[in-house]
Amino acid sequence: MTPATQLRWRVLLTPFFVALFLAATGVPVAAEGDGDTGGEQRGKPSGSIGIQLLEASADRRDDPRARVYIVDHLTPGATMNRRFAVTNDSPRPQKITMSVDAAEIRDNQFVPSPDPKANELPEWVHIDQPSFVAPPYSTTTLRVNVDIPPSAPRGERYGAIWASVASTTPDPTRGTVQKINRAGIRIYLDVGPGGEPPSDFEIDDLVPGRTDKGLPVVRATVRNTGERALDLSGKLWLSDGPGGLSAGPFGVTVGTTVPPGGTAHAEVLLGRQLPDGPWQARLRLESGRLHRELTGEITFPRDHGAWGLPATLSDRLPWIVALAGVLTLAAGVLLVVTMRRVRSRVVAV
Repeated sequence: MTPATQLRWRVLLTPFFVALFLAATGVPVAAEGDGDTGGEQRGKPSGSIGIQLLEASADRRDDPRARVYIVDHLTPGATMNRRFAVTNDSPRPQKITMSVDAAEIRDNQFVPSPDPKANELPEWVHIDQPSFVAPPYSTTTLRVNVDIPPSAPRGERYGAIWASVASTTPDPTRGTVQKINRAGIRIYLDVGPGGEPPSDFEIDDLVPGRTDKGLPVVRATVRNTGERALDLSGKLWLSDGPGGLSAGPFGVTVGTTVPPGGTAHAEVLLGRQLPDGPWQARLRLESGRLHRELTGEITFPRDHGAWGLPATLSDRLPWIVALAGVLTLAAGVLLVVTMRRVRSRVVAV
């Protein structure tokens, strides 16, 4: 195998992936998941629980986001229900308590709200079994019902359905400490008359850089131009590198939620062996059924903690060329009209 081929394989095998999670509040918590893994939660400790959404609305069956979270739009006075599953992976029975909490988007992270009355979801969302005993190594199917009052005001609400197991652990210094192991499913529920508000986003910049430890990283600046929150995921491809190398796809570091009108950074962390470039980069970002791409030439800086020049030209070059063509055509038409007017005046004289 040639050195170039070996480098190609090293580059292909060195993306980093960061798991998306929901932070818990209150007593010490071990949050084993929020439904992102589709029920398959690897590396879970003994005694853990999991949760998985089992269905989406008929008009969202092609939406990957709606198969993981409850993402919907309802009119005032409407109702909705969804099935979900709670698993007990421990060798003993577990008493599982179900609850619904309000959530918020803070610093581009979807987190539980410190105010239990931050929105109406805890009042509108009900679980058919508030608590139950799950047998060892079992899966229990539950149903959540959502009832929107006719007087409900317009707006998108955020929340989470939690499955919790409480346990106590002796502590020599603090006595008995209560720990809660819980897993959740996010809720993005928009309420209002008429159809669902639009969702959209733009990728403004694609910038190469290096972390403080010297790892190459690509950062994209994303603007939410729609009226609903977004959860970003995606991939980066590199081509036409030194010696004709290609690399990727690399997974975008997930966990970024962008509120309507908000701006966020999506990052792709790469392997240390990656050459500086130049590279032709193609970034594809997604949120549910939405996807946008940005391409351009990038070169990674050599200094740790530094950022290079943004690569946005190649994505916008067709628009620049088109605009230049329109302006040139307009100038030509204006010139012809002016010349004709001048000639007409000369003939008249």
